[in-house]
Amino acid sequence: MSVELKNVEKKYGKNYAIRDINLKIEKGEFFVLLGPSGSGKTTVLRCVAGLEKINNGQILIDGKDVTNLPPGNRNVAMVFQNFALYPNKTVYENLSMPIEYMRKEDREKLIEDVSKRLGINELLNRFPSELSGGQQQRVALARALVKNSKVFLMDEPLSNLDAPQRISARKLIREIQLENSITTLYVTHDQTEAMAIADKIGIISNGKIVQVGTPEEIYENPVNSFVASFFGNPPMSIIDGKIIDSNKKIGIRAEDVKIGEGKFQGTVKDIEFWGDRYLLYISFNNEEIRAFSNNKFKIGEEIKFDFKYKIIGE
Repeated sequence: MSVELKNVEKKYGKNYAIRDINLKIEKGEFFVLLGPSGSGKTTVLRCVAGLEKINNGQILIDGKDVTNLPPGNRNVAMVFQNFALYPNKTVYENLSMPIEYMRKEDREKLIEDVSKRLGINELLNRFPSELSGGQQQRVALARALVKNSKVFLMDEPLSNLDAPQRISARKLIREIQLENSITTLYVTHDQTEAMAIADKIGIISNGKIVQVGTPEEIYENPVNSFVASFFGNPPMSIIDGKIIDSNKKIGIRAEDVKIGEGKFQGTVKDIEFWGDRYLLYISFNNEEIRAFSNNKFKIGEEIKFDFKYKIIGE
């Protein structure tokens, strides 16, 4: 199923949480809505789910206007940041709740199939408090799967997991999404996570979508200084430049700086060890440029460098 938002707006009192949101998520696409805290990304998700009533615009799922439909009639499954499992119910009971309408035999078979697939079939008689964060996350995913919804809505589902769990969990989510061609809207503030799993990314800031594209498109061609400095790890170095008698902002990716030769000279102000390389912070003409290096330098050392750049909008 496709998901489309047309001129969607949501206000709390007189203040807009999101404004003029236009998005088209194609059938089977993994779309990540990425932005800093307070940018409006969760509000967009809650509006699609029907948990928030919009003030203006339309929401369509598979071409059908669902703007005024309650959550239960939208055929979506939501996975929350805090897993939202019922603490007084076992894993089996948590999985049973969305499909209580099914015959007992069919329900048991479906839960067995899904739980085996997610590796939680040995946990069905446990309570959420007896599970690790990774196990709870798998139960939340299983509950979404048993609903057999065609749209997944995920709100920072991995934020409560430690680093190794996050990596394995996002791989699992992507595998399930691809196997079942589930249209997915995934909200996160973690741009590394977004780059790893998204077919397309929508960057949101101050309640507005500022750029939509594949991870590669946004990384290579950010539309403005905000996207350039927010997207990528490390972010682009943004400095003032003068190009053909016109003052511009230019963006420089750390991997596009060539250390050890070139027409520029700067001072190493800080160094970070990244395992297979070093990240240098170079002071240059009252600006700071980040650069990767395979060689170890000393803080305070003068170095020559050159770089490729992109012209960036305000």
